Amino acid sequence: MPDDAFGQMVLDFHRDALEERPAYRRADGTLTEAHLAGYFEPPSAWHPIERPLLSAVTGRVLDAGCGVGRHALALQGRGHDVLAVDRSPGAVAVARDRGVTHAVVGDLRRPPGDGFETVVALGKQLGLGASVADLRTTLAELATVTRPGGRLVADMDTLDRADPETGAAHAVRPGVATRRFRVEYDGLAGPWTDLLLVTPSGFRAAVSETPWTVDRVVGTAESGSAYGVGLSLPADR
Repeated sequence: MPDDAFGQMVLDFHRDALEERPAYRRADGTLTEAHLAGYFEPPSAWHPIERPLLSAVTGRVLDAGCGVGRHALALQGRGHDVLAVDRSPGAVAVARDRGVTHAVVGDLRRPPGDGFETVVALGKQLGLGASVADLRTTLAELATVTRPGGRLVADMDTLDRADPETGAAHAVRPGVATRRFRVEYDGLAGPWTDLLLVTPSGFRAAVSETPWTVDRVVGTAESGSAYGVGLSLPADR
């Protein structure tokens, strides 16, 4: 089994006890330093597309891919009942220590519970996978635990602007690419992770074959290649 390198990395950072500089290794062997402060940022320092997306959150929430709990904590503070799920045991331990009331280890494609009014999938969680088919599968699974008329907010990335992250991606076809990387820290090597990069038009096309409807696409001059999306389910499904 791959190591929980990400979990150990954020645990040590949380305890102010980093053993070494953590890194992301790309599939081509390139190492880049992992900057961890962003995982712990308060709402005032969030990416410019995150705040408007979270303003649309209502009711009971599934935080799919919660990491160390920065979104779950903010939503709890607004009075939401939040179930926070992440595949990293170490990250879940940090989230609990930081005050997330309900944080569990699990797969965002097979989350525990159902009847959520809003799914939050920030941190490029919908892009986890090597293809548009994986994106559709993730959306279909999340629909099964979301109540009729429920919504989903997420962020994605595109190849429209070259930068160090997208420049190392492998183009699949126009508007669609994948990037593969893993976390390496203190002798640990996490699982290889595939991340789908797709243009907003490609995202809309993928969603059209799922139970969801795209209601909103959010992007700003400051957001670069990232964009946010708001989806909804029909009220009578």
